[in-house]
Amino acid sequence: MNLARKLYLDFYIVVLALYVYFNKGIAYTFLAEALLVIGVVVVLANFRALEIPKDRKVAGLFLFFFIALAYIIRALPQYQLLNIIRDSFIFNYGLFVIIIFFFKADIDYLLNGIYKIYTWFPLVATLSFFSLSYIPFIADFKLVGGIHLLHYKYGDMAVHLFITVLFILNGKIKLSLRFFIANAILIAYLFLIASSYSRAGMLCFATCFCLFFFFSKQAALKKQVYYYLRFVPLLLILALPVYMATNVKENFQGRKLGLDQLKENITSIVSTEKGTTRSDNNVWRLVWWGKIIDYTFLGEYFLQGKGLGMSLAADDNISPDGDDDLRSPHNFHLNILARFGVPIFLLWCYWMYLHFKQFRDPEISELGLVLLCIITIFLLNASFDVFLEGSMGAFPFWTFVGLYYINQLNQSETETVV
Repeated sequence: MNLARKLYLDFYIVVLALYVYFNKGIAYTFLAEALLVIGVVVVLANFRALEIPKDRKVAGLFLFFFIALAYIIRALPQYQLLNIIRDSFIFNYGLFVIIIFFFKADIDYLLNGIYKIYTWFPLVATLSFFSLSYIPFIADFKLVGGIHLLHYKYGDMAVHLFITVLFILNGKIKLSLRFFIANAILIAYLFLIASSYSRAGMLCFATCFCLFFFFSKQAALKKQVYYYLRFVPLLLILALPVYMATNVKENFQGRKLGLDQLKENITSIVSTEKGTTRSDNNVWRLVWWGKIIDYTFLGEYFLQGKGLGMSLAADDNISPDGDDDLRSPHNFHLNILARFGVPIFLLWCYWMYLHFKQFRDPEISELGLVLLCIITIFLLNASFDVFLEGSMGAFPFWTFVGLYYINQLNQSETETVV
């Protein structure tokens, strides 16, 4: 690896670490966007060295890029350029996949950097949570964009905890016994925190862990998972006293820490009880999603959608709790439906299907299954929140998509040689 490639990959790993560790507090630094622009320039300057897999998933991704470009051109006469470009990144963050393709020969270096990031994630996340909760100076410190530096979305935290757990189970994160025990307790503690504040995060974690276990074909790995599951009650017993002693105020949704909150979150996933914040959150989302389905599948925006540049919240006359900053529905897939119309939405569904069907691929590698589960939890969490529309979710998501494609390509090349 030459010096220039190493410097860019080191920059890539550092920026990814910042987004994983600090989430929303770092998003408005636009470091991910700067990394993307530099990477695209490097790829264009060395385009002949780029190896693109011949695969329908990759072809679909390139089609999304061309669609985004066409919709940018369509929106230019009507809306501000900044808002148009911002909305186009619903697909354009996928350019990180092309950058990953360019660094195919150095993919192990990038993977090892990612493993190191998640090795320290439980400790960094715990220290950040305590600092934000108990140190007034830290709680008031804002870096850019008027967002607290340590402000973390708890659904996102559940996603990154899931990634940490899979890397540990898969043996990609190697720890001493003491560090392993400490990390396990911190993961249990953070999972209780995330589950208290985010029903979606709790649901996504549990669902994707079941997928990983069910489709794992290695008997040794399943045996190892069974072995670790025996210690989950003990971990919860160790983590619960700290969790119960964590005295923080309610968040903006009226949620707090405690066993009662956990119970309410679990039951409210399927509850229709009226008059609670949780049911109200469900109602305005369902109303908005119903409107989108109505004016696309059944209305005038069937073919082309509403396009880019406008705030969907304002255009659809949705303003929960007077949130003027909300632009897009808390569902990435319906955001695509609203902006691009039914045909492109169905194309997106087909693109996801091409990934999900590979759960049943008997030839999928152990690392491939891990990466596929990670892609799935990102897509699932994006069904409940504004997640993949911004860099704090899209940057790691498309990075893992690129890694999955490279893993498939390497596996295919190995089978061909054999």
